[in-house]
Amino acid sequence: MLALLIYFVASALFRAPAEESAPADSAPVTSTERAIPQVIVTPAQLKPHTVFATLKGSTEPDREVTVRSETMGTVIDARISEGQVVSRGTVLCGLDVESRAARIAEAEASVASAQLDFDAAQQLQEKGWTTSNNAAAAKAALDRAEAGLAAAKIELNKTRITAPFNGVFETRLAERGDFLSVGAACGRLVDLDPIIVAVDATENQLTAINPETPVSVELATGVETTGNVRYIARTANAQTRTFRVEIEIPNPDNGIAAGLTASVQVGLGVAPALLMTPASLVLHDDGRVGVRYVDDTDIVQFTEVSVVDDAQDGIWVTGIPEGANLLAAGQDFLREGVKVEPQLVQER
Repeated sequence: MLALLIYFVASALFRAPAEESAPADSAPVTSTERAIPQVIVTPAQLKPHTVFATLKGSTEPDREVTVRSETMGTVIDARISEGQVVSRGTVLCGLDVESRAARIAEAEASVASAQLDFDAAQQLQEKGWTTSNNAAAAKAALDRAEAGLAAAKIELNKTRITAPFNGVFETRLAERGDFLSVGAACGRLVDLDPIIVAVDATENQLTAINPETPVSVELATGVETTGNVRYIARTANAQTRTFRVEIEIPNPDNGIAAGLTASVQVGLGVAPALLMTPASLVLHDDGRVGVRYVDDTDIVQFTEVSVVDDAQDGIWVTGIPEGANLLAAGQDFLREGVKVEPQLVQER
């Protein structure tokens, strides 16, 4: 029994070194373990597609002005209410005429008297009973009287503070009984027809936008309409380095209010694009969004793409090289520079 125990111990001691040295004598890695991975690829079928840029902005009045008094007086007429549509010439604030009517009567009397004096001076000059200087003096007096009458009428008209254009009386700033000095505000008038959508465009987008370019507009209220570009700034905003673009939209019933958020789609031209599902996109380690494909040398590559349009069955993207074979599976596991064996499968 003791001899058997000594045999097993000795066998274990001599076998252990041999087993430990076994890895050094192990067989080399077979070619199968080093095989190039096979991948399924589909050809990128690029098609000409109109590229759109979506610009964000808001609606603005075509014109807006604070209507102010040009003379002093107490408001006695404030019948126009806020939000009321008015025509050019509508009285927004009427001031007490006070002594202005009397001044007109006085000026009219002065004109009549000066006219009589001038007529008499002309008759005397024609008969040779007076000099031409007297007639000229009478004519000057008549001119002064007429100028005084015109000034009195202008001063009287200033008591009627009127709308300078058709629009909406947005805000009343002077009520009945308020005393207005020269330059004091009566109210704020806005012109909403047409309504303006103001957006900011980048320098790259600006090259494709021209005056009178038709664009589609979607408002925050859900209203979808069309308009035309009427103004393109020639100077960039110093802070944002973008250019102001104005789109004009007909608004005859003033149904579109100012201050609404708007989304504007502008066509930037035609470019080769691919219709694909969003799930096929890959987020690169550096934050770029794109796809992985196999180049002509069977090496995996990455390219950044831009989403240019939405469709019912996917999205349209640009940036994919012509003739590229896209990875149909395993995009998240294969990295750029990996050699693969592509298996081409045509999409149906």
